[in-house]
Amino acid sequence: MRWFSIALWGVSALLMVGATTGASVEHAALFRDYAVAADHPEASKAGAEILAAGGNAADAAAATMLALGVVNPASSGLGGGGFALYYSAKDDELTFLDFRERAPAAATPDMFANADGETPPGPAAAPSQLGGLAAGVPGEPAGIATLVDRFGSMSLSDVIAPALRLAEEGFVVSSALASMGASFEAQLDQDPVMSKWNLAPGAMLRRPSLAHVLRLFAMAGVKELYSGPLGREMAAVVKQRGGIMTFQDLRDYRVVTREPLNADLFGYRWVTAPPPSAGGFTMLQSLTILERVSGGTPVYGAPLLHTMAESWKGPFIDRERYFGDPAQIIQPLDRMMSPNRIEKRAALAAGENANPTEAYDLPLVWTSPPRASPDNSGTSHLCVVDREGNVAAVTTTVNLPFGARFTAAGIVMNDEMDDFARGVGEPNAFGLIGGAPNLPGPRKRPVSTMSPTIVFKDGKPVLCVGASGGSRIVTATQQVAMNVLLFGMDAGRAVDAPRIHHQGFPDKLRVETKAPLDEALQKSLRARGHAIESIRNIANVQAIHIVNRPERRLHAVSDPRKNGSPAGR
Repeated sequence: MRWFSIALWGVSALLMVGATTGASVEHAALFRDYAVAADHPEASKAGAEILAAGGNAADAAAATMLALGVVNPASSGLGGGGFALYYSAKDDELTFLDFRERAPAAATPDMFANADGETPPGPAAAPSQLGGLAAGVPGEPAGIATLVDRFGSMSLSDVIAPALRLAEEGFVVSSALASMGASFEAQLDQDPVMSKWNLAPGAMLRRPSLAHVLRLFAMAGVKELYSGPLGREMAAVVKQRGGIMTFQDLRDYRVVTREPLNADLFGYRWVTAPPPSAGGFTMLQSLTILERVSGGTPVYGAPLLHTMAESWKGPFIDRERYFGDPAQIIQPLDRMMSPNRIEKRAALAAGENANPTEAYDLPLVWTSPPRASPDNSGTSHLCVVDREGNVAAVTTTVNLPFGARFTAAGIVMNDEMDDFARGVGEPNAFGLIGGAPNLPGPRKRPVSTMSPTIVFKDGKPVLCVGASGGSRIVTATQQVAMNVLLFGMDAGRAVDAPRIHHQGFPDKLRVETKAPLDEALQKSLRARGHAIESIRNIANVQAIHIVNRPERRLHAVSDPRKNGSPAGR
């Protein structure tokens, strides 16, 4: 087995982090007591610092999220939102926290139909992607506070401390952040805060305005960002930018606790994200088809890659047709996963040749989505395992790089409204086709592909995994998990390995240029009728493989595609 770095047992392992400029980064390491895997070395280090001080996985996950918002503002932060899957070892319980952004109360299904106007040059400039109208009500501050309050062992102010220090003292700009900054430079220059950032690779960047926010967050708690002066300022800036989010929208925001999806497949219990994510459903249906076709013993090769690509087409169609905010739309998950439906899709996927995506369209006998009874999401993923065996899998985002590309109260605001359907049949920034259940509406949460996942064997967690990368999140997460658990790869090699991606529409099989798939495999897939398209990479995955025998070991990996590095002891 191959490892890029093996940490020595002891406190020195806490310093096992690589350079942040994209030079030589140690992206895989072995720990015994605890581990954090994030997509930035300083964020992993922040989480490990909390664990070294006696905090648990919830405290460390919150600290890592906060640090990511400082050092990786293109991907996540207090102006965004996400999902957290938390396993409490003491209680043997799993909790899924939905702190996804939601639409303002004034949102309407046709809000983007006539919203075109002049925009600065640069990519992702549609009204749902840039400016005030693109901003949903942020959920990350509430998610952090809920995670610490319900499961943490430290004070919120202690958890915030590492991120506050990074914001005040500064950090080295990574090559990944510099590259994204260059792509969106013209738009960032329109913001009074981001226009002052020096995003040259290797430059030192301090964030004093965010440090001010973090100090207030630490002193006054989460209410400062939702019902205090910071919240008022945030709402005022969004309005000034042409948005519809109000101070009352912030005051009304709540984290939702949901029941995670789970299934027993290939001898493991897979626990993952429920709606409003379609990612967990996509993964579980794909794995169910693969288990059926392979007889439970998959062998890596062109036939498996072909079947895997085929197995994703149907769930992505279902995403368009049936998925929306579960508070307003009832998703017929049982019918979507019915044995008869799975058998039909498995029979198609088992064929020798690629099928057109439309072949997997198996409409349910269902004319329109019923309403549910009302109750009274650039992205980052992180994994944490602590001494007690608690596990946190968290995916958090501002959606596209730098979100809506403006700051409010020093916070980079999300452009999560682009995850709604701008119109039925219209693709979003990731090429995902919009369906009627996912049209914008008052206080709705948009459909996501984020898939924080924990896999269990004999009742014990053995893998924490998840990814960033839009529509490619779920396919990358699934492939890394299969590499570790079904193909016996060490975690470092499992994350390094080439990935494929298919999302139904466009009907193309994507492969990576950063980790090219073997030419013989590509040739075989073409011969089966797959239209292959090369893209730079397929998501960025963080994972911790938990080995319990003969002794406890934590194989932590941060994806080299984003120059991350894990930390721990």
